Amino acid sequence: MITGNKNIPKIGACPVLESDTFPFGIYLETIVETDHRVSHSHDYINLIYIVNGAGEHVYNGSHFQVSKGDVFIIEPNKDHYYTANAGHTLEVYGVQFQPELLRNELEVLIKVNPFFDFFYVEPFFRETVDFSLKLTLNPAEQIEFRLLLDLLGDEFNQKRLGYRLMIQTKLLGLFVYLSRCYDKLDNATLLSGLDDCTIIERVCEFIQKYYAQAMTLQQISRLCGMSQSTFTYHFKEVTGMSFLQFRNRVRCDAAKSLLTSSNLKIIAIANEVGFEDVSNFNKTFKRMEGISPREYRKQMTVNGTLYEAPKPR
Repeated sequence: MITGNKNIPKIGACPVLESDTFPFGIYLETIVETDHRVSHSHDYINLIYIVNGAGEHVYNGSHFQVSKGDVFIIEPNKDHYYTANAGHTLEVYGVQFQPELLRNELEVLIKVNPFFDFFYVEPFFRETVDFSLKLTLNPAEQIEFRLLLDLLGDEFNQKRLGYRLMIQTKLLGLFVYLSRCYDKLDNATLLSGLDDCTIIERVCEFIQKYYAQAMTLQQISRLCGMSQSTFTYHFKEVTGMSFLQFRNRVRCDAAKSLLTSSNLKIIAIANEVGFEDVSNFNKTFKRMEGISPREYRKQMTVNGTLYEAPKPR
């Protein structure tokens, strides 16, 4: 019988992260039927595991039933809270972190379809599909996952030599394990039931949010339940651009904002908006804007005054 890690803090609200240099936290939260919960949000990612009980998760204004074994992501800046169902005590395990804690690892994991679906796709489309694609662990998976969480929590609580590196390693292992579990699900197409135009519009919103991630045409086509050629046809029909052109347009718009509002180097901006190769970023930006990023930055500041750069021909 698993009694849980008694060293993990049991609290009534999400705690703050350890520090700016190590943005991580973990907690156990117990919610009873009579608790009055306050809606709240935070600027970090929260991985939630329902350890015991059943209740309601109010997420961004929508109400979803949750129960033992459910695992899901709460995106930053989403208002949410929990209530316990009648006769139930809801026990919630929370793992919270900023993406930069695993920046390089997440860039690799996004190429793995089950992780991409669990970490990015399901949270974004949760309200569209009514939480129907949440991950619910079976009893054997629950035991193994709880052990992984307890080990992670023990490292955080004890803070032994090298604990930060151990936490990063164990957190990565946690997501690999969840990806394997999610891969077993026999899910229907996530956006089935929507018309083609609505699907493309929602996908555009998804790309605009996650433009810096290394998502592929294959992943987006699969999300829509279309072949790559069919998706490309419908996408261009709605947007007037290919998937790659649209994503690059969004990336360049984000780069333009950084070029005029920050002192970041060009290579840092390229990386920030999703380009691994600064040479490719420079070529793409010039093709889109008609001038290089460096020239754009210079032209946008003349005697301290910003003005609109010339449009490409």
